[in-house]
Amino acid sequence: MQKMKPLIIFILLLLGMAFFPYIPLYLLHLNISEFSQTTKIIYNFICDIIFMIGVFLLYRKETIKDFKAYFKHFGTNFEISFKYYFIGLIIMIVSNLVITLFFKDANANNEETIRTLINLYPLYMMFSVSIYAPFIEETIFRKSIKDIFKVLGNNKIFKYFYIAVSGIIFAFLHVIGMATGYLDYLFVLPYLALGIAFAALYDKTDNIFSTIVMHSMHNTVAIILYLVAGVV
Repeated sequence: MQKMKPLIIFILLLLGMAFFPYIPLYLLHLNISEFSQTTKIIYNFICDIIFMIGVFLLYRKETIKDFKAYFKHFGTNFEISFKYYFIGLIIMIVSNLVITLFFKDANANNEETIRTLINLYPLYMMFSVSIYAPFIEETIFRKSIKDIFKVLGNNKIFKYFYIAVSGIIFAFLHVIGMATGYLDYLFVLPYLALGIAFAALYDKTDNIFSTIVMHSMHNTVAIILYLVAGVV
């Protein structure tokens, strides 16, 4: 049972990320469609904060240790993190360009949805994209998945399996709910590039803030470029 614990935690966190906001609504017999837009945003913000606190408490010792270790030698750690991120970013950009040029019917619906939400709720989306998503996604897709493979063993085969599985799950969950046609799944490839880069980075450093910082920087730059210049 002890060996199954990391897998159970991962599944619960994955379900929590997807369904946590619906739990209070169900328990209190509330209909979110009856909320005003402002109330919906406040409600989602509160749910995000509560879920973040819960995830932090679950991994509080490791999170605090990693935070202190990463920022104690920030310059060196950032340099290592950026090298992995930059490789993933280049592959992500190239694959996006190839898909856009050669598959005209493919749509990056996840990015379109984010742009729409940024236009409607810029402050909430800044929090969601720059703080909530990096912390939650990196903790779940990197740390909790790696914990599963740590139980299985510590050889190179499991290392590469971890990197592949982490990247694939990260990529598909960014596309699968938004895809409206089979060509849309081509956009798994850009997310896969970044997901694998982050997984390899976490495997290298064993410090979750190496990926949280890069993920947050990536998302923050993207949202600023969009707000300022309509880019991305």
